[in-house]
Amino acid sequence: MRTTAARYIDATEETTAKLAKTFQCTPKFVYLALTYRSDTEKARKIRFTAVENYGATPMCHYPECETLHDTTEDHRQIMRQVFNNGATLRVDKRTGEAWITNRKGETVVHKQVISFPQLSAIQVLAENL
Repeated sequence: MRTTAARYIDATEETTAKLAKTFQCTPKFVYLALTYRSDTEKARKIRFTAVENYGATPMCHYPECETLHDTTEDHRQIMRQVFNNGATLRVDKRTGEAWITNRKGETVVHKQVISFPQLSAIQVLAENL
């Protein structure tokens, strides 16, 4: 499935057709449900069924950036991402600390990151500076 939605459920055309038949709706409505453009009770059921019964995969788009993994002189392991707007995200892999600096080198955000959803949110924040 091709989409520009931030998150979506990746399903084959065959799965989409089966879902439309199962839920007695159009393939267009299934597409809207799988791309989270519709959030009705039926749309939520379609997403659940697609993942649980048909093996569809939940997907998420992240900002495109250059990612480097460095080791500093004091042996800290740092992941560094440089975004098109000049912002830089640095994450200490051991402690989970994250810093975002703007294109002038000023620290804009300093947070403790413990999970991937939090990292994703910080990446989006850096991309939108």
